Amino acid sequence: MGETATQVKDKKTDYTNDGQQNLMRIAEYLAADVFKPTTIKDIAAAMSLSESKARWTLHNMAIRGWVEQVADGWRLSPRLVKIADSVRANLGDVVTRYLKEGNGNGKDINSK
Repeated sequence: MGETATQVKDKKTDYTNDGQQNLMRIAEYLAADVFKPTTIKDIAAAMSLSESKARWTLHNMAIRGWVEQVADGWRLSPRLVKIADSVRANLGDVVTRYLKEGNGNGKDINSK
């Protein structure tokens, strides 16, 4: 399974990036209610970010089409929802392949 942020930070080389982490945290936050627009002020408060960092992150997400600004704030865009739907649609194939081929470390997932 993947490493947690704590495990990565304990390593000699830290590959974490605050901007990328903020982007993912905001995406997860907005995903809690995809139809409810959220203001920059509310996003910043919930994420413990400055409003300028929240705005910067949302701007970068908007460039990729992941979020959209509407009258009442920001929300995930249909493009990001479509990406999530694509992942969900292919999840069965991924699980089947994972169980069949092993977990990537050379060991069959079903062997003991």
